[in-house]
Amino acid sequence: MKKLLFAVMLPLAVWSTTLVDVLKGVDNNLLLKSKSKEVKALEQMVKVAKSKDYPTVDLSLNAFRLKDTPTTLFVFPPFPPVTIPLGTKDNVNLEIGFVYPIFSGYAITNSIKKSKLELIKAKLQKENLKRELYLKAISLYGAIYATTHAIEASKEALKSADEALKKAKELYKNDLLNIAAVYNIEAKKFQIKSSIKRLVAKRDSLSNDLAYLSGLSIKEGLRLDNFLKDLDEGSCIARALRDRKDIKAIKEQLNITEYDIKLAKSRYYPSVALVGAIKRQGDNFRLNGNGYTNADSSYIGVSFKWNLFDGFAKDHQKEAAMRKKEATALYLIDYEKKVTTDIKNAFLKLSSLESMLKASNKELLSQKEYFRLTKGRFENELASADELSRAISSLAMANAKLKEIEAEIFVQKNMILLMSGLESMQKVIE
Repeated sequence: MKKLLFAVMLPLAVWSTTLVDVLKGVDNNLLLKSKSKEVKALEQMVKVAKSKDYPTVDLSLNAFRLKDTPTTLFVFPPFPPVTIPLGTKDNVNLEIGFVYPIFSGYAITNSIKKSKLELIKAKLQKENLKRELYLKAISLYGAIYATTHAIEASKEALKSADEALKKAKELYKNDLLNIAAVYNIEAKKFQIKSSIKRLVAKRDSLSNDLAYLSGLSIKEGLRLDNFLKDLDEGSCIARALRDRKDIKAIKEQLNITEYDIKLAKSRYYPSVALVGAIKRQGDNFRLNGNGYTNADSSYIGVSFKWNLFDGFAKDHQKEAAMRKKEATALYLIDYEKKVTTDIKNAFLKLSSLESMLKASNKELLSQKEYFRLTKGRFENELASADELSRAISSLAMANAKLKEIEAEIFVQKNMILLMSGLESMQKVIE
């Protein structure tokens, strides 16, 4: 296998490679790396949820100057009213306070469990993204294989057209063939050249798409390795329903909706917290009092809060969470049915393609023999140039069709393998 190394982040041009190389390249896809970062972010969100179960400690410092000195008016008849100061204009407060949740209606516990499930779901989605990228890469690999061999078949047809044109010109010089027949073969030659350019452009476009997915730009030397061995329809369906990461992700989403219901129910309970603070105050930063109130205003206590009415918001939130769970459960059932149907249809298509391959092999043998006979008849002036052109074209099409069906079978088998779960493919490529 030959590889031409380019600068970092540029695709690797590979002139002979296997599907294993491509799939290993997909493992480094930027979309997967992006998903990995999302997983890392959710790992931190789990820690954020856990932090709610710890006390919070806050430091606050307030310094302010009042416009007027705080005073109060005392009236003791029959004496005249007396105004007495109650504080100072300058006030400084320093407080280190804490709040420790004692009971939250199980909201904190359920939030932690929900965040853990969100993390599991994200990891499953990442694995399923890899499976989907594998599917795309395999499809592109097969298409490049088919197109490459279509190019080769067209080049062989072009070579045959050149030989036929050379023979036609000799016959024309000897007045054994009219000029229209020569032009007919020339037209076929240019038609084949045009087809080759179109196929090369298609192959290069597919190669660019594959390079985007895997970092490997493949144009030649492809092999159709068969990874699907001893895997029948029933076992494939059973494995898919058991191992597929997309199905597991939906199941985790169903679990998450259960905790959404529990979180909604937690709002029916009161919240209780232990509160306290170390607090100093004064009329300057020495915090030794202001002559009117205690310098030390530290405290400890219990906070109790219970919502009695919120316009039925709690009821509506619980109802919404329950409906969401029901919707997710129905979606899971439908999704599993769809996966089962897709796998059954995939095996039906594979069976059809294998029958088509047998017919295509027979057709290729027939076209090879027809071309050989038509070429010999043309050289002996028993067949027209038009017949020879059709024979050349038919042989090229038969060759291309055979390779196309081989590629489709290759793609279909590996798609079935991936339909049963990412692990099935990873086992065979490791």
